[in-house]
Amino acid sequence: MAAETSVATTVRAPTTGRLAILTGLSLAAATIPVPFLPDRVLFRIRGAIAQDVASRFGLSLTSDARRILAEPASESPLRDVLKGTLGFLGKTFLKRLSPLAAVLSASGAIEVFALGHLFERYVDRHRGTKTVRIHHDEARALRKLIDSSLVRALSPSVKPEPVALLPGVEDLRDEFTRWIDTVLLAGSSFPAYFERRLDAAFDQLVAEQGAPA
Repeated sequence: MAAETSVATTVRAPTTGRLAILTGLSLAAATIPVPFLPDRVLFRIRGAIAQDVASRFGLSLTSDARRILAEPASESPLRDVLKGTLGFLGKTFLKRLSPLAAVLSASGAIEVFALGHLFERYVDRHRGTKTVRIHHDEARALRKLIDSSLVRALSPSVKPEPVALLPGVEDLRDEFTRWIDTVLLAGSSFPAYFERRLDAAFDQLVAEQGAPA
């Protein structure tokens, strides 16, 4: 068998926005009312994302490595946390709203985004080996780090990097407009805030456990 090739440096191709589109597609897939089909669609989406990240960094995935990264988690730690939290809320304050099903469906899309985003962060910042090929052992350790990061990101102990505030300007808005703007901007900022928490959680876990060999 020929020796595996290796790379001296890692060169990343520019991102294309595919992760955002595929994350949205995975959210839509969760609504398909056919048993087993949503999981198969998620499997294909996750596999495509893993392949895209690896290819942009000049890496290749073995079939086992791709399967490990692509398989939707049958026992998702994130969904367990959400079930516990929203199950309690549903029994107390939100009985009529029944948010549990909707949020659990969205959790699959969150896991899809985390796979692409943290896989890229791993290769860009933490991967210690320069071998081109990613095997099943490395993929399994990476998958564990990504799944654990989703739960760690919800912990109050995670301190994401602060975002520098722009200098203040004269505010000529009335009070009602200011309040509406605050609500809208806070909601639209949440994805970026959660992304920073994911980054911080992932970096913490790599520092504690070490990067996959």
